[in-house]
Amino acid sequence: MPDAPSPDELAAKASFIFRGTVLRVNASTLREVSDKSNTAIVRVDETVQAPKVLSHYTGQEITVYLPDLAEVKAGDQAVFFTNSWLFGNDGVAVRSLGHHPPAAANAALGMSGADPVANLQARDTRAHYDSADAVVSGTVVSVRVPPASAERRAVGEHDPQWREATIEVDQRHKGAAGKREIIVRFPASHDRMWHRAPKLRAGDKGHFLLHAPSKGADYYTLLHPEDFELGSRQGPVHRLLNQQGAR
Repeated sequence: MPDAPSPDELAAKASFIFRGTVLRVNASTLREVSDKSNTAIVRVDETVQAPKVLSHYTGQEITVYLPDLAEVKAGDQAVFFTNSWLFGNDGVAVRSLGHHPPAAANAALGMSGADPVANLQARDTRAHYDSADAVVSGTVVSVRVPPASAERRAVGEHDPQWREATIEVDQRHKGAAGKREIIVRFPASHDRMWHRAPKLRAGDKGHFLLHAPSKGADYYTLLHPEDFELGSRQGPVHRLLNQQGAR
């Protein structure tokens, strides 16, 4: 039998993490849940990590779907690693990915007492940082149409309208060893497929989480909204880099 996932492994997949007390099994707070064979009513005693929509349920009773309801009984306390399932007039239901005793989970996560929305944002930022091929701080010195796009065919639906930016590197945090300038391509289109991608302009200064489109490519891409953070914002990327610098 495989080992149960650790708190860190569960946290990487869960958006809503909370310490709770099981009040009733084979029960639900929502009338929309007709099959209660795998659900329990759990009181949220402390919210550890949450999206904004689930951040205000501390002290309330919610429905938790558990793949194996036999693992819990009324009165049990645990840290539940969950994702949203149903929203109804009478509350919310979530699906559990797993749970751990409070002491072990809190020690592993090290998040108890902090803002739960900020906790989720910090974990997402760390995962995005880890997946990046290079992370730098610098300034956009120019933006142009990539040479390969100068003689394009007719523009089709959802065309990204690629632009190419040159970034003057001030600090290298990950990868990009020895590079003083980096070429980055990003979609300038505001089509629904591309509207959340960063749109760079000459003079923009901040932090870049860069992704290589293929092995050996001489440029990086910016596609995710978290791939660029203005230096003046001092948001989650800024906080992560500061934490790393303090180590």
